[in-house]
Amino acid sequence: MRRALSLALCSLLIAGCATRGSKPASQGGSPVVSPAQTGQTVPGPVQVVGRVISVDLRSLTVMIELAPFAVLPSDFSGRILISRQDDLRPTARLQASAYLRGRILGARLQAGKSQVGDEVVFAPPSP
Repeated sequence: MRRALSLALCSLLIAGCATRGSKPASQGGSPVVSPAQTGQTVPGPVQVVGRVISVDLRSLTVMIELAPFAVLPSDFSGRILISRQDDLRPTARLQASAYLRGRILGARLQAGKSQVGDEVVFAPPSP
């Protein structure tokens, strides 16, 4: 047991020393620094809002249960949302309303046909 533990420890030390080397020389011009190199955490391009829990096709309203850790921006009312299936295929385009009661957000169906259980995300910003 002791021999196996020392062998594993030596292997980790050797692997650590082998991967730690000198940094490559920069190629002239301004270097492009990725967020991983600066230690900053940046949000992904798509923020999950929650899941569709109710769809009323007569009034074109959709009720969305917010995800447990979803944080809505202060200007969420009027923002465009996309509902999508579990395989990430979009099913509908929604517009968030000012209706927010607890963990339930109201939205208006603009295009497509959303279904109960669809995931809802903020539409990516236009370039």
